[in-house]
Amino acid sequence: ANVDVWHANTKGGYSGFDPSQKPYNNRRRIETAADGSYVFRSVVPSGYSVPPQGSTDRLLQTVGRHGNRPAHIHFFVSADGYRRLTTQINFEG
Repeated sequence: ANVDVWHANTKGGYSGFDPSQKPYNNRRRIETAADGSYVFRSVVPSGYSVPPQGSTDRLLQTVGRHGNRPAHIHFFVSADGYRRLTTQINFEG
C-alpha cells in the first residue's frame, strides 16, 4: 500500500498554497512494508482558520459553526484492488 501524508507547517500554512514554503514541504508518499507498517517523522503542525469573512467563514457562521481547525495530519491510504481511505488525526489543544 501507499500512504500519502500531508499537513500544515508550524504557522498553519500548506505548501502549494503558502508561497514561502518549498514545493511538497510536509508532504510525502510512503510505500508500506509487506506487513503494511510504515514510519514517518515530521514537525507538529499548527491549527488554522478559514479566511475571516470569506465565503467559507460566512457559510459556517450561517449554520452556527466556526472556521477553526485543530492541528491535524491528513492521510490517503491506497492499494491496488481496494478503495482509497481518506482520514486524518487531530492533535489536542
